[in-house]
Amino acid sequence: MDRLNALGRGTKLMFIASVLLLIISFFNWQEVDFDLGPLGSGSAGVSAWDDIGGIIMGILTIVLIARIVARAAAVDVPIPVSFAMTSVLLGVLIFIIALLKNLTDNYSTWASYVGVGLAFLVAVGAWLEAQDAGGLESLKSEASSFGSSGSGAAAAPAAAAPAAAAPPPVETAPAAAAPPPVESAPPATSEPPESTSDATDDAADAAEDTSGGDEPSSQQS
Repeated sequence: MDRLNALGRGTKLMFIASVLLLIISFFNWQEVDFDLGPLGSGSAGVSAWDDIGGIIMGILTIVLIARIVARAAAVDVPIPVSFAMTSVLLGVLIFIIALLKNLTDNYSTWASYVGVGLAFLVAVGAWLEAQDAGGLESLKSEASSFGSSGSGAAAAPAAAAPAAAAPPPVETAPAAAAPPPVESAPPATSEPPESTSDATDDAADAAEDTSGGDEPSSQQS
């Protein structure tokens, strides 16, 4: 009880209003009377949990109560937003859903209107908690810092991707393709000129032998 008293006025208002809202959500928020003549008459209704809007409102109310109890018990909840930011988000959503449900439902009962009033008190308590935490400017700075941290975290993988793609160009595949240019094909192409020169020398020697053979015959004649 001392821990609950140590909470701020906004937190106390949120806690009391949200607990009462959760209780009254099980009452009939819509009710219709019927008369069956000789069979009798009566009424039938449904609670706030009859549609998706009421279910979401109830779940958010339970989450808000659990968050306040955790704060009162000094339990550290590992979420990236402050208690004031959580209170404002939950309080505003609860009030908007309760109001829309009351406006769109048919045959609304007194419990529906009381629920809207309690949801409004939840939103007021959340606003008071935000004022105690630094006001609207504090919430704006927290939202901007949260957005910048999210964008920085998203940019980090994008910057790391090119660095991870850098190693593939350093492959040694060109070194394996180096030996083919060291073939001995050019020396093989130089042999034909040597054979040609040898044939030229043989032809010259044959010509000399022929001329040498002709000289004795001319001398004999």
